[in-house]
Amino acid sequence: MRRKTHGSTVDAVAIYHAPAADRRGTPMVALDYDIEPGTRDSLLQILARRGWRDPSPAFDGVDDLTSAVLSLRSVDGRTLVIEDDTGVLFEGVVTPPHGWFEHVRALGAVGVIAGAGITAAPDWQRQLPRLARESELLGSIATVTFGNVSGREDFHAFACEVVSALRPALPPDALHDAGFALEDDRPHRAVLEAVDSAVRHRVAVSARIVDLLQRHAADRTSFGWRDARTLKRLLRKIHTP
Repeated sequence: MRRKTHGSTVDAVAIYHAPAADRRGTPMVALDYDIEPGTRDSLLQILARRGWRDPSPAFDGVDDLTSAVLSLRSVDGRTLVIEDDTGVLFEGVVTPPHGWFEHVRALGAVGVIAGAGITAAPDWQRQLPRLARESELLGSIATVTFGNVSGREDFHAFACEVVSALRPALPPDALHDAGFALEDDRPHRAVLEAVDSAVRHRVAVSARIVDLLQRHAADRTSFGWRDARTLKRLLRKIHTP
């Protein structure tokens, strides 16, 4: 599914790549940017500055692409969020090959490759090694967090607990924003809205809630890198009664 990200439309496709007939396929995600003609080199330069590297070794049977600079997470087994320290690269529904999610979950990481127009050609997956050799692709490794249904329900309950605990001290507009996020099935956003308002209005937060917030921010199991970083920054400004 194509999504607009940072001014460009990007499509994410979950694939297996098998460098040899006797090897098990390696799970990957291909990010295909739809950009203006003549800007492909600029896209690759931006990714290179973020730590992306030549993915040719992965297509030669070497597992490692580069250091882990990305985060890939999903709470429902369909919607993927791929992000780095500068923001979200892709967020949308992805339909993977059979067993792909289970394989990625077991590995705890997945290769991510990126380029412009890479899925347009017939039999494009077989063209990826050539595109990598010709410097048409860049790649990285994403660390993976997949929530399960019970974990998602647990986090939703936690978000409700945070909003409820802060309710008496927060202004109506903050409560409205947090409540809307909960109704829209975005519990992480509800927590950030409530805590941000608590910081801005100098609301004292109970030590129990702060402890829960710190644990979620530390393990990133529900927030992802960017939201966890935001929450950690907010927590430094919170005081407990």
